[in-house]
Amino acid sequence: MKITDLALIFIGIILPLIIVVYVNVSFTIKAQEQEIYYKQIIDLAAQDATNQMKEVENEDTNIDYGYSGTETKKISVNAKIAVDTFLNSLYNNFGIKGNEAAERYLQLFIPAIAIIDYDGVQVSSIESYQDNGEEIMAHALKPKRYYTYTYTIAQTSNGMKMFDGIVKTGQDGVIKVDSYHQVDFTMDDYITHRWSDITAGAETEHEVRSFYIEDSENNSELAGLGSATGASMSVDTVVNRLLEIRKDIIADTVVKELAYATNMNNSYARAAGVTYNFSFPTTTNEELYASIENVGFMAFVQGISVGNRYLNTKAYGITNLELTTRYYFTIASPDTNLSILDATTNLNYYHQNKACPVYQALNTGITEVSPRYVLSKQQASSATVRIKRNGEYKNYQGFYPCPICVP
Repeated sequence: MKITDLALIFIGIILPLIIVVYVNVSFTIKAQEQEIYYKQIIDLAAQDATNQMKEVENEDTNIDYGYSGTETKKISVNAKIAVDTFLNSLYNNFGIKGNEAAERYLQLFIPAIAIIDYDGVQVSSIESYQDNGEEIMAHALKPKRYYTYTYTIAQTSNGMKMFDGIVKTGQDGVIKVDSYHQVDFTMDDYITHRWSDITAGAETEHEVRSFYIEDSENNSELAGLGSATGASMSVDTVVNRLLEIRKDIIADTVVKELAYATNMNNSYARAAGVTYNFSFPTTTNEELYASIENVGFMAFVQGISVGNRYLNTKAYGITNLELTTRYYFTIASPDTNLSILDATTNLNYYHQNKACPVYQALNTGITEVSPRYVLSKQQASSATVRIKRNGEYKNYQGFYPCPICVP
């Protein structure tokens, strides 16, 4: 074969293949670079939102609001600021700030934004509404969904049993329902408890109470009153179950809200001409538990074209808002010799540290305290505290800051 024939074969067959491979590789590299860039600006937007949603309420160090980012600034979480900051950061980085049509179109590719707060999750997702006769599709915050768990205490042939959810007599081997319960969890052991008992076929609702599971006096309510036969549910069994599932309930609540918002986004996106099928992204238990350890921010961005594929990413932001110092209670004890205090002092105190010598001295003989602690000085000074001391319960009011640990 002549060299000219080989040259023609190279030019006609091999060269086009080389060019196609080169173009595809270049295209893939550029797509990867674009995807990395998009993920960077989305992560930055999430961090901006996380930082801005910490709303300063007061800079007076004597006022305590429950969250404390620094020693001098008391803060709360503002979900609307978080969402607005996240979206505005994306608008700026995508170069569409001020173009309302482009901004709303970009929102369709953000199926869900979640602000994970101390006692519940608040989700922002697309909604459709009328504005001066024009249908608008835009992100809107939904009401907060609390970390709620319901359960039933009932008598079975194997004794009293705790069931998830609402169970009626005759279901799952239930002979008689003792009580129904609803617990709203938080990121620590503080709960709000609603319950009702069934006596002689009549359901009686009891007072809604908020307390710490550590407060053993209140925990008997979590197990109900016991059946008419005298059988009762072990309080420790119920409490241990609640402590065991708290994280799962929080994670499940967050996942359900985000999955629902993501699925609903499909109908709005199709109406706007977007053909991408939005779905809840794969999330590991480790990722979920890490995101619910503290107040935080989460957003999904999907369906943005990057080369021959679509962007599908999650963005996290953790605020690291720690709960403020817990304040513990002691009551005056005339029979306790406290040389570190003025002998004429006979006051009830609240303390910021259990290591305080006054707390340790005055806590002798106290077996139950309700509430065991509170999260602010205002709550501590105005609290009514039920204390069991030397076998007797008594309510105490009027607590003052300890002059030794100086809370």
